[in-house]
Amino acid sequence: MNTSIIKSAEETTLKDFCKSYHFAQKKIKKRINPLPYLLIILFSAISQLISAQEVTLKFNRTPFKTAINEIEKQTGYSFSVNDRHLANSVPVTATAKNKPLKEVLNVIFQKQPFDYRINGKLIITIDKSKNNSQPSEKQNPVRGRVVDETGSPLAGASIKVKDQDIQTSTNETGIFLINNAPERATLIIGYMGFESREVESNTDIGTIVLSRTFATLDVVDVTVSTGYQNIPKERATGSFAFVDQKTIERSVTPNILDRLEGVVSGMIFNKNRPTDLPKNSPITVRGRSTLFANAEPLIIVDNFPYEGDLTNINPNDIETISVLKDAAAASAWGSRSGNGVIVITTKKGALDSKPTVSLTSNLTVSSKPDLYYSPQISTEQYLEVEQFLFNKGAFDTRINNGYDYLTPAVDIFLGRRNGTISVADSLARINQLKTYDSRDQLSKYLYRKAFNQQYQASIAGGGSTNKYYFSTGFDQNKGSKVNDQIDRFTLNMSNTWLLLNKRLELFSNITYTSNNNTVGRSVILPTPYSQIADENGNPINSHYKLRESFITDMTGKGFLDWSNKPLEEIQNNYGARKMKLSDYRINASASYKIIEGLKLSGLYGFQNGIYNENTLNQQESYYTRDLINTYSQVDPSTKQLSYPVPMGAILDYVNSRLKSHNGRVQLNFDQKWGNHLVNAIAGTEIRSTKSERTSDRFYGFDENTKVNLNNQVNYNVDYAYSFGGGADRVPNFSMIGETTNNFVSYYTNIGYTYSDRYLASFSARKDESNIFGVSTNQKGVPLWSAGLGWVISKEDFYNIPELPLLKIRATYGYTGNVNNSLSALLTSRFIGNNKYAVPYGGIINPPNPSLRWEKIKNINLGLDFSLIKNRISGSFDYWAKEGLDLIGNSPIAPQTGITQYTGNTANTMTKGIDLQLNSINLNGAVSWYTTLLYNYTTSKVTKYMTFNGSNYDVITANYNNPLEGYPYYSIFSFNYAGLDNQGDPQGYLNGEVSKNYSLISNSTNRDELIYNGSAVPTHFGSLRNTISYKQFDLSFMINFKLGYYFRRYSLNNGAIYSSSIPTYQNNTDYDLRWQSQGDELKTSVPNLIYPSNFFRDGIYLNSTNLVEKADNIRLQDIRLGYNLPPNTTGLIKRLNIYAYANNLGFIWRANKHKLDPDYPAGIPLVKNFSLGLKADF
Repeated sequence: MNTSIIKSAEETTLKDFCKSYHFAQKKIKKRINPLPYLLIILFSAISQLISAQEVTLKFNRTPFKTAINEIEKQTGYSFSVNDRHLANSVPVTATAKNKPLKEVLNVIFQKQPFDYRINGKLIITIDKSKNNSQPSEKQNPVRGRVVDETGSPLAGASIKVKDQDIQTSTNETGIFLINNAPERATLIIGYMGFESREVESNTDIGTIVLSRTFATLDVVDVTVSTGYQNIPKERATGSFAFVDQKTIERSVTPNILDRLEGVVSGMIFNKNRPTDLPKNSPITVRGRSTLFANAEPLIIVDNFPYEGDLTNINPNDIETISVLKDAAAASAWGSRSGNGVIVITTKKGALDSKPTVSLTSNLTVSSKPDLYYSPQISTEQYLEVEQFLFNKGAFDTRINNGYDYLTPAVDIFLGRRNGTISVADSLARINQLKTYDSRDQLSKYLYRKAFNQQYQASIAGGGSTNKYYFSTGFDQNKGSKVNDQIDRFTLNMSNTWLLLNKRLELFSNITYTSNNNTVGRSVILPTPYSQIADENGNPINSHYKLRESFITDMTGKGFLDWSNKPLEEIQNNYGARKMKLSDYRINASASYKIIEGLKLSGLYGFQNGIYNENTLNQQESYYTRDLINTYSQVDPSTKQLSYPVPMGAILDYVNSRLKSHNGRVQLNFDQKWGNHLVNAIAGTEIRSTKSERTSDRFYGFDENTKVNLNNQVNYNVDYAYSFGGGADRVPNFSMIGETTNNFVSYYTNIGYTYSDRYLASFSARKDESNIFGVSTNQKGVPLWSAGLGWVISKEDFYNIPELPLLKIRATYGYTGNVNNSLSALLTSRFIGNNKYAVPYGGIINPPNPSLRWEKIKNINLGLDFSLIKNRISGSFDYWAKEGLDLIGNSPIAPQTGITQYTGNTANTMTKGIDLQLNSINLNGAVSWYTTLLYNYTTSKVTKYMTFNGSNYDVITANYNNPLEGYPYYSIFSFNYAGLDNQGDPQGYLNGEVSKNYSLISNSTNRDELIYNGSAVPTHFGSLRNTISYKQFDLSFMINFKLGYYFRRYSLNNGAIYSSSIPTYQNNTDYDLRWQSQGDELKTSVPNLIYPSNFFRDGIYLNSTNLVEKADNIRLQDIRLGYNLPPNTTGLIKRLNIYAYANNLGFIWRANKHKLDPDYPAGIPLVKNFSLGLKADF
């Protein structure tokens, strides 16, 4: 094999350029003006005629490779060196000062066992002639040009002499030259994405046309990483997903996991579901495998678990991502692999490569949040409600106590009733309020278009015995809310050294991330017509707690100004949360090749995450003034004020630290004997994580001196409130916590291949932890997996050209999960001091010496295939995961002092299929590739021992104590019988239509429940298309989620007919309510009654009538890119310019209310538009 140390494509002479122009012109003369080509030819010829290279150097036993590198730097010439020549080269000793290049070369090559030849600006090593030591002129030069089917040159195509260590590659125009090819040699010509060709050598073989191949990712040599070893995908029995660098860089997001959406089979992003469905994971791999333990996949970064925030990882530093989905793939990680494993491998550089400087930059602008999306009643409707409630006397208590806030409308109604304002004046004021919509001013003053900037610079390269990668990145994200901003700085340094004749490999990596996050205060306004600014944009009072007259009176008594001006708070950024996260990671490893095929490795990983959070409420802020005033005490005799909450700012802070140590010793065995191939690992590892957390509040805090007045605060006294009655203690947020988890593991993994077509794998692992079991033999759990594979298409009897790849796989085994919040010992928590100043606490869980790991039994049956010359390829997997010994609640005898405990009492079953299809639809001047992902998942709880409560409990929070036989996240409803002729909702009790709302709600007869379906998608996937034409590429992705349901909001009688302030948010369908007899025939929305009935409201709001199908298809993103043709001589070697847009909206959705099922209320995801570039120098 011939190695081109710097570059192998030569600069041709004037004659060569003329020849290249001659046959290139045939293809381009009708499309391209030849003048630029003539100018290039002329410039190249002149530059070669006038160039007189001079060299200055001093070598003393300098390695030959170092010597020629120096010549390249000084002259601009390039060397093409045969591997055999390089291996036999001798050190160089030479001195030259302003000497001609040819003279210097003669000296350098004088004692070498090979010679050289200059062709253009390429210096080629050749065998020495037997007759003399001068460069031999007798050669068999071979020239040619490589193009695609459209005649476009293929720069960088490889040209290799068959059965010889001679090769080169084409230059920018597709031309190649081999000077020392044997007569009648066979040339192998290849280019990625094209079918290779073999041609017989000749002095001028003309133009070679390569046709595009239909090879896809599945038939290319793909190596997946498990975090313990790299496994070629064709030798794997397990189920993996592999994401390469090109796919990672396709999208533009600062979070690495966001870039996996729609590109990994079996992985679903739950978007808003962690908020809407508590305890849910933002992402799920092959369904949920636990009830109450951590449901998130295990994240591995460069061989070790990553314990920090994933927003610390710069996506531009990532080389590949492997997702391990079944037991054979993931069981290597044992008790933490039950939810799947995501293995992230960062960039490391490459051996024998020139330094490459890369610059990546992109700018992203987001649309402004849509505040009008969330359903709510209109201002006019709200005023109608307030008038009704006022007439009913609903606000009389608030009016009469003299201090509670009264809305502007109630104030107007009161003034009209008391005769202080006229009917006409009150009507004019109400009409004025009708013109207000609070969302207008919130959108204007609180929200903005988010703007994100990403920059990264890196340098990567390596020599024959080392490789390196250094990068630094900076991101700044100005959020959609004013005052929200994230600044992230990253630094990554990796080095690899090969020593002792490449038997010893040393690796080190240091990664540092600084993440500064500021979150400004939010504003919630009490009414849909509340305003925060006057017509000139000046801040105005927007009360929600106290009325104006009371505030004026209290200010006159010496209290601080109690007014609340949200806009002023925003403008001064009062109460902003400032979070700073510093994360350090150090990885080091040493690997020694004991004998061929046997390697011993030692690895160490250290992570130190430091988190600081400060929330400063200045004394001028409403929060601080309100707290000081609320606890202020008035002396009955002197009327003087005292302040249990001292004057000054209030600072809340949280400090936490996470330290993680990982150590591993591992033996790797990889050997082949004839048709037998064995690759195996065995090792042990230890891991220790320690987290510390402290929090406190400083009263009377001075920002300048950093002094506080906490020594003046008495936390053990109940102080009477300054208004409204009642008493309480000054809030105390002091807390110290610490958690230490220690693990030790032993593992092995063996893979066997026979004749490249029969595959077998076995893995076993035992994990032990300090948190499980009192007895030593109960501290660990063994987990194992086994797999088989058969590449049928490699059998001698196989002869189906239309199906060139056919492989079947089967795996069985166990993975695990861990709940770090539980222990086998009695656990309790400190609550605080009681009214007698005595500390007290509560029991979290009683002692449980039988506490065990959660286990997940995995079965996977897979099929890999390709069709029609690999034009279609893909994989199909059927899988099943049975959760055993899951942590759940279980009843216990009341005599113990508690009624339930948490232990290994639950089971689940999850099944599904993963299908991936890749197709090449067009393969000419225009190429069109498609990837389809389709996934089906179904799950249910098969064992749960605790009583689930009433039907109302099941409907509103099934996830607290899930119902057996149904998914953990299920949508249940009351069977709705519509409205009667009085507008009242009706349900069913004992099979009969009923209005006994309390009995219906508290019934435990599950037959009266309606199971609507899963709250998470059961069918999901994506369709990704990539279209290329010359240097342009266009791709777009469509995501779909099917087979799930959500409950929409409607008219909430209890919330809107509140005796305090009616709730307008998430309250809709007001105009659809029943108002008169006969309306029950055209509406299902009940009439409003005063006072409201909680159980009556619940029957309607949790009825089948409000359950909607969540199925949807959305345009996830579009990417348009332009790649400048490769340039090996200019400053910029490669340049990619692109535009990207994501979250573009729905193509179709099943519900007719135009709701995003992942965001049935609140603010949905905004559209993002990006421009970026990536340049290599």
